[in-house]
Amino acid sequence: MRYLETAAIKCPRDGAMLILLYESEKLANGLTRVTIYYKCPNCNYRKDSERLEITREGSGISIKRTLYL
Repeated sequence: MRYLETAAIKCPRDGAMLILLYESEKLANGLTRVTIYYKCPNCNYRKDSERLEITREGSGISIKRTLYL
């Protein structure tokens, strides 16, 4: 899990500034999934922002991007 700098987005529960985080995981079938989300440091509220699914295809890579509004 890593922290990223972000513009001030406030938590809908307590008004604290949310922190933009990302985490990555390597799955058994060669897929790497990266999830980017906002999290409140006070109440642990979480809002997913986007998800990337990365796979190797021959000599290149394939990236599937899902945005959450």
